[in-house]
Amino acid sequence: LEPIMNAEVTLPTDQTGAVIGDLNGRRGRIVGMEPAGETAVVRAQVPMAEMLNFEPALRSMTGGRGAYSMEFSHYEEVPAFLAEKVIAAAKAEKEKAEKH
Repeated sequence: LEPIMNAEVTLPTDQTGAVIGDLNGRRGRIVGMEPAGETAVVRAQVPMAEMLNFEPALRSMTGGRGAYSMEFSHYEEVPAFLAEKVIAAAKAEKEKAEKH
C-alpha cells in the first residue's frame, strides 16, 4: 500500500495546464479546479512518493509564484508494475548490505 495525499496547488492561471500535466505525470488524479482572478487552485490526489520532488518542479513551472499544501488522504494499492520495481530495489539493497 502507498499513502495518497490530498494536494492543493495555488498558481498563476496561465500555468494551470503545465501544472495539471505535471500532476497527471505523477499518477495524480485532478479532483477540482477553481479560477480565482489571476490565480487558480488545483486540487488533486497524488501518491506521496510522487510528491517528494514536487516543490522545485512547481517553482520552475510557475517562476516561483506557485504554492502547495498537502495532507494524508488514504492508502491505495501500489500498481503492479511499480511494486515489482520497488521489490527488486529492496532486494538489491538488502544484498548490498549483507555483503558489507
